[in-house]
Amino acid sequence: MMKFNITTVLVVFFITIFSFGQDANKDFVEENHMKDWGFSITPYALIAAQSTDVGGEKIRQSFNDLTSLTNSGFQIRAGVRYKKFLFTYDGTFADLGHKTIEEPLLIDISINQNISDFRFGYIVYNNYKFDEEEVIKGWSLTANVGAKYWRNKINLDWALVNDDTTIVDGSFSELQEWWDLMVGINTKFIISNKFLLGVDLSAGGFGIGDASKFAYDFTYLNSFKIRKHIIIDAGFRNFRYNREDGEGENELETTVNVLGPLLGISFVL
Repeated sequence: MMKFNITTVLVVFFITIFSFGQDANKDFVEENHMKDWGFSITPYALIAAQSTDVGGEKIRQSFNDLTSLTNSGFQIRAGVRYKKFLFTYDGTFADLGHKTIEEPLLIDISINQNISDFRFGYIVYNNYKFDEEEVIKGWSLTANVGAKYWRNKINLDWALVNDDTTIVDGSFSELQEWWDLMVGINTKFIISNKFLLGVDLSAGGFGIGDASKFAYDFTYLNSFKIRKHIIIDAGFRNFRYNREDGEGENELETTVNVLGPLLGISFVL
């Protein structure tokens, strides 16, 4: 039981958060001039603070705490649109670690993390007319469904020492992975041919199999077109999930809540 609890706490303590609501439908053009195909790729960063409740314990982390734990990482989103059909992929790849040297206890923790979000969407409605008399030049509504995959490989080495003598040491490793079904909607409001507002909301998990009991993801995004194929994205994101691991006496409930500003740059065709 001790190993299980420690492992779960390590995962939620080191967790990094990903993705924000956008897709390949950033054409900034009138509907009758829109191409059949659209593509986008977006490197991005979420500047987040995090709260975690696990097994009755409460962990609070600032952005500085999270960045100090990240050895290396990469976050990217890619999307493709054909007419009104969309597919997006959102990936986080990170190596996280921390060494604690407080004699007599030495701890070296590392987590290899992969978070992948796959979505299929359909543009239910769009109206990009760019009427000069209207404040909002056009808007769209997209529905999407997909799955989010979590994979954490945890390694921990520890030792009890006295001066330069190791009294006892040990290590363990564990792989944790699960899928969450996600469904959502995305709406965009074009203010001008250079400025777009977007809101994205999705929910999932629903306790299906080993999935989270419930998860949601909310994003507000401002998109600024600075060049024909370059868009700057800036906004805010709040993400939360609740899940249970183990059974009986080993059951442990975890709730993670993350919020903060985000920034990315989109290259679109």
